[in-house]
Amino acid sequence: MPHDTFDEVLGLEEEFYNDGYKDGLADGIAAGRIEGRKFGLEKGFEKYVESGRLYGKSLIWANRLPQLKPVSKPPSKVSESDSLQNPEIVEKGNEEVMLSLPPLQNNQRLVKHVKVLHALAESESLSTENSEDAVADFDDRFKRALAKAKIIERMVGEGMPKDGEESGKVAPRNDENIEDASTGKLIA
Repeated sequence: MPHDTFDEVLGLEEEFYNDGYKDGLADGIAAGRIEGRKFGLEKGFEKYVESGRLYGKSLIWANRLPQLKPVSKPPSKVSESDSLQNPEIVEKGNEEVMLSLPPLQNNQRLVKHVKVLHALAESESLSTENSEDAVADFDDRFKRALAKAKIIERMVGEGMPKDGEESGKVAPRNDENIEDASTGKLIA
């Protein structure tokens, strides 16, 4: 009896295992690429939206600074077309009122920080390439813009916790008892 016949039958399991492994590996690589690309797009979009939010904040802060505010002529007469085009003009009852945010203090450091934030967050100079250098540059600018925004918020007093609140810290519990997880008994 030739041993080749039985060797082929006995080797079927190994052959099927290898075929299944190769197919599974190929499917896993394809699924991993799809999932990675999807995850990258989601994270990239989130960062780009946050960058746009920071850019909007920089515009608002720049318009609140007396040094950076564009010189505009005072409105002599408010017409209906002006109130539709300019969102700062609002009708209140029968009279029209100009709405605006309070100006920020005259501080050269604040002006410098707002200018840097505006330059870091503006999207015209951001690269949308998907290369290592472009992504690293975007991440660096994004982190620096977040840090500048935090500095400006602290200087202006926005985004600060209210009295009695501490940001990032867990509030202490009222009861002083601690439960021992292993026994379920309270420790005084």
